Amino acid sequence: MALPTMQHRLPYPHTSVKIKLLSTISYLVGAELERDSIETENLQISDRPETQKLLDRAKSVLQRAFQLYEEEAYRHMRRESRQHRKAMREVSTGKPCGKSLRPSD
Repeated sequence: MALPTMQHRLPYPHTSVKIKLLSTISYLVGAELERDSIETENLQISDRPETQKLLDRAKSVLQRAFQLYEEEAYRHMRRESRQHRKAMREVSTGKPCGKSLRPSD
């Protein structure tokens, strides 16, 4: 958690009011950062089932189109994802990556 710091080159006596103010600000900023982190995690968790459905559909399309086994289709999608630096979700939606989606032999 990031906390603001007050530094001076020379010794500087902070008043108790300033110390309390900085402590309060630090506490509120920390709480907001924690809340944001939790919201991000919740979005990722709720997105997982949808992503899995997309991956399964894309695998089945590859399997039917190119007579691949499920594992081969998944490896192909993973390779495409890595080569083009795209998320598996993006690869499974069929967004063009620049090359043919046909698996190399």
